[in-house]
Amino acid sequence: MRPQREIDDLRSRVHLFEADGLFLAFDVNSGSLYNLDEVAWQLVMNYLECGDWEDARLYATRMFDGKEVDGAFSELKDLSATGLFFSQGEEWPHYVPGKELGLKALCLNIAHECNLSCRYCFVPESVRHQEKIMSRETIMAALDLLLQETPYQFLTVDFFGGEPLLNFEGIRFAVEYALRHGAQKKWKFTVTTNTLLLGEKELAFFKEYDFSFVLSCDGRPSVHDAYRVTTRGGGTSGIVARRIREFLKAGAAPEYYVRGTYTRNNLDFTKDVLYLADLGAESVSLEPVVAPDNASYALREEDLPELQAEYYRLARTLREQERQGRAVSFYHYALDLSGGPCVAKRLTGCGAGYQYLAVTPAGEIYPCHQLVGHQEYLMGDVFRGITAPQLREKLQEAHIFRKKECSSCWARFLCGGGCHSQAVLNGGDLLHPAPIACAIMRARLQGALYYLAIKENIEEEKSTC
Repeated sequence: MRPQREIDDLRSRVHLFEADGLFLAFDVNSGSLYNLDEVAWQLVMNYLECGDWEDARLYATRMFDGKEVDGAFSELKDLSATGLFFSQGEEWPHYVPGKELGLKALCLNIAHECNLSCRYCFVPESVRHQEKIMSRETIMAALDLLLQETPYQFLTVDFFGGEPLLNFEGIRFAVEYALRHGAQKKWKFTVTTNTLLLGEKELAFFKEYDFSFVLSCDGRPSVHDAYRVTTRGGGTSGIVARRIREFLKAGAAPEYYVRGTYTRNNLDFTKDVLYLADLGAESVSLEPVVAPDNASYALREEDLPELQAEYYRLARTLREQERQGRAVSFYHYALDLSGGPCVAKRLTGCGAGYQYLAVTPAGEIYPCHQLVGHQEYLMGDVFRGITAPQLREKLQEAHIFRKKECSSCWARFLCGGGCHSQAVLNGGDLLHPAPIACAIMRARLQGALYYLAIKENIEEEKSTC
């Protein structure tokens, strides 16, 4: 039997899980996904226990026919020899991703003011009472900073809030300024909106400049109206559903997502995905709520079994939708295991703080929109630039090999070490991801891998029709 250290290393390379009777194995370093039979599954389980293939084979012969065991044993050994199973991967622990990367995207909180009063809003109350609308002066300074600092040809500006359409003229000015002063650049513009102010004038402008959209809707009326309410507490599901239908009918964007938030009060969120699909949405994203531990709607450890089952249910439902010719793209199930993201993305995730910055209406710079108002993460302002370079360096160095919890986690290359803001907002820090957020991420990724694994069954059914 191998030393425990070597066995732990093996376990960090291959992740085994069972989903609805499928025995799945994910090779962490190569990104290969295997649907094993029960014999091969048991062999791998044994190998992960003892670290010796021969011992694993001998143990399996006590449970299964010897010829079946030998056949599975031979195939698994061949896979291992080709580097597609239990692959070692590259040596990256001393690599600092991000050092060679520059700024390429801004999140402009163009309006902190909002026409809703969402009960799960993560924006601190103190921030909501600060300067509410971004001025033209701040817009120009922010875009000048991006153009001065970026080494890239392709740039992104996300318009966020509050509700950004409360400063629609600011959005219009920002787009025109970017295209005029960055005429040699290729620009991508995105707007996140609760849709209440999304009228014909706004749609026409966004369509003219090829905007991408994130449209906020939590799903079923009872779910949506529980949290996404007006300042007087009234529900908004009716008008939001109408706006989404109008948006889709107008064909206002080739790239969009209808994005919702789920809480522990709607762990049956597959029904919300179906509701959004019935509105006509073909691209959907549902995110776990960001909330303090003591919030009644916060996700908890005891919710994880039900949550995992729901992610599997969602995978089956999406494949059934495809079989019926009504495909819905779920953002977090669009894994590319064949190519996947670049090395820096795999090791660090979103690039907050050095590739991506959030700017407040007052011009303050934060690593991302969820950290706005947390003064310990104030990086500077658009008029003076980055005045806390040590914070940028800290963010660059917060990669998975510096996070003890991440370095041996099977999901490390798929999540990039988790969300920095969630770690911070849940009482941790950049090098210690929030445990509940990690558990939810793993549940979601297992759902995504299961979704990929059952694709073959759908394709086989289509071929026999």
